[in-house]
Amino acid sequence: MSIKILGGLAKGQALLVPKGDLIRPTSVMLRRKIFDARQDMSGYRFYDLCAGTGAMGLEALSRGAESVTLIEPNSKVFALTKKNVESISKASGELGEVELIKSNAVKWLESFLHTYETMNDEAKESVILFLDPPYLLHDIYHKCIDLISKVDFQGELWIESDEQKGVKKKYLENLFLDMKSYSQGTSFILIVR
Repeated sequence: MSIKILGGLAKGQALLVPKGDLIRPTSVMLRRKIFDARQDMSGYRFYDLCAGTGAMGLEALSRGAESVTLIEPNSKVFALTKKNVESISKASGELGEVELIKSNAVKWLESFLHTYETMNDEAKESVILFLDPPYLLHDIYHKCIDLISKVDFQGELWIESDEQKGVKKKYLENLFLDMKSYSQGTSFILIVR
């Protein structure tokens, strides 16, 4: 099975998806909605905390993101994500930088936020953190949101969840003031500024 990059320099490039239920890629329709609203990603640094196939980060890269960091803890999925990065890089040489890190979201985020606090305001504002763990792993959502709330976060936090299995939208809306929501079925992505 494969999914495709929807727009930008790598439009139409196929990404591998592992068989079984190791990951749950963001639906094509939800990915299309958010990136149709955000066509140009120039100047942004996109961090996908639970990368899976890498589709969200590689979509941002295809649309001009300055850099993309993909964090993935599972060895089998990490190997597949690496193949997707190599495939996109070969097909579209003019893309920004991609870094692939084998780590879990919480551990990586703890380290990153120490670096984030030393950045200047312009660099801080260019950061997009995408949080999309397996929906049932509510702990990851709570720990990552808690870590982010302890710093002066000036970038954007994109949170994907599901009303049936994941952290509920109402819960997230009570935590944040300035947000925009994109939905597809019971799944949604909140963009928090």
